[in-house]
Amino acid sequence: MQESVLPAARKTWHEQESDRLCTAGFEAAAIDIVRGSFTRPESDQKAILYRYCETGNNMALNGIAVIENAQVVAHVLYEGGWDNAIGALPDINGNGLSEIVVATGGTNMGETWEAISIIEVSGSGVMKFGQTKTRSDNCGADEKHGKAEACRLSVKVGSTPIVCRETFVNDGFCGGTGKWRKSGDQKQISLEEDEIEYELIK
Repeated sequence: MQESVLPAARKTWHEQESDRLCTAGFEAAAIDIVRGSFTRPESDQKAILYRYCETGNNMALNGIAVIENAQVVAHVLYEGGWDNAIGALPDINGNGLSEIVVATGGTNMGETWEAISIIEVSGSGVMKFGQTKTRSDNCGADEKHGKAEACRLSVKVGSTPIVCRETFVNDGFCGGTGKWRKSGDQKQISLEEDEIEYELIK
């Protein structure tokens, strides 16, 4: 991180003048790491999600570095939120690469939400599959009577992956007395457009 990843990120963010947005005193930090074959089929690689700096409430300059044999083989920069986790999918489009799941979330006006974005990194750039919310609650606005909603996603592998969602609700979640119940049958969904601009700098 110190020798290869952060210097490259610092150079790019400075050239774009985006580093002027960084909150004073924040130090870059690795957030999460996952194994997979992200840029080359059947490879043993690690993808590291890191936060270069915070730029405001739930806003940050972020990066994903893919490491193989102690070398950076791919490096993605993007302006996003306070992303908090990274995961690997087992190749949902059949090209031999592990897709990357980036999880984020936040709280606004008493509502807490969580969401995921799915991307794929290759030598030609970053492919965006889309994003979708995975959980929400309004406990900050109605602590006693608020409720929560959560989703379980599944994917049918194919050149155009099919995403399905099951939704569960908990009407007493905020008060600590509720139970989760399924609110409907599994349905095929279209992922929402991912408006994040991902830049592959290596």
